[in-house]
Amino acid sequence: MMIKRLVPAVLLISLTVSPAIAQGGHGHGGPPSCTGCYCSVSATNVNFGTYDTLLKPTLYSTGSISVTCGTDTIGDVMSYDIELSWGKSGSLPREMESGTNVLTYNLYTDASHASVWGDGKKFGSSVVSDSYTFTSLCCEVRNYTDYGRLDGGQNAVPGVYVDDIVVTVSW
Repeated sequence: MMIKRLVPAVLLISLTVSPAIAQGGHGHGGPPSCTGCYCSVSATNVNFGTYDTLLKPTLYSTGSISVTCGTDTIGDVMSYDIELSWGKSGSLPREMESGTNVLTYNLYTDASHASVWGDGKKFGSSVVSDSYTFTSLCCEVRNYTDYGRLDGGQNAVPGVYVDDIVVTVSW
């Protein structure tokens, strides 16, 4: 009789927004076009579920990032970039850890898993950008999906695997 070992593989995206970013930055390289604007960001976890250590399948999951912005002037133009950190590994592929054990995964901007979501500078990664004109003072809410893929064929031991991803919104 063959016994299956299952490994929970949970990626927790924790949110960190620094005060400098929360009050606006220069995400597009020039002076801000929306001087009275403010934003907040929140994220839901990407949960890959249980990884079967015998079948070693590729697993897919999604999470969401919500950006809420407002302004003190109707007609202001908001333009921002959303970046994701590299997690604890600081490299590609990203790594979830359970003690000293790891499972590699990545987060993508698209459902086809072709474009790695990162900081737009390192490892040829992409950021998600958005732009719109305010038609009211508060609040414009935009939701974005992050697409996760945990590649199959990995050797893993039972445990809860986690990583922390920092979401940064620059405008």
